[in-house]
Amino acid sequence: MTIASINPVTGETFRTFKPLAERELDCKLAAKTFRAYRRTSFAERAKMMTHAAEIFETGKDKFARIMTMEMEKPLKAAGGEAVKCATACRYYAETAERALASEVIATNATRSYVQYQPLGFVLAVMPWNFPFWL
Repeated sequence: MTIASINPVTGETFRTFKPLAERELDCKLAAKTFRAYRRTSFAERAKMMTHAAEIFETGKDKFARIMTMEMEKPLKAAGGEAVKCATACRYYAETAERALASEVIATNATRSYVQYQPLGFVLAVMPWNFPFWL
């Protein structure tokens, strides 16, 4: 089976992809990468998110053309989606450390707190017509 990226207006195939086998997908996503990433500092993560924002901003027009060709998304809306993604990346680069900081909770115990820890991947089912926002 092949996965194809097809222009919905002309029927032209832009590119085909061979789907990954389950084992290949596991190798690309899972254990080793997660174990390494979960140890990155907020400063390192902020740097990565800021870089992602820069990619969205500088590639906005290119990304907009891809979205328009592949799914007929209006060019202006597609460009807006790329900018929205850059804004979200910058927001998390600036706020994640505060949002995920441990919180001391007053209880009768010697010490109580809420602590956020990276536990694994998150799966989200998202609308198809916002490919970059995913």
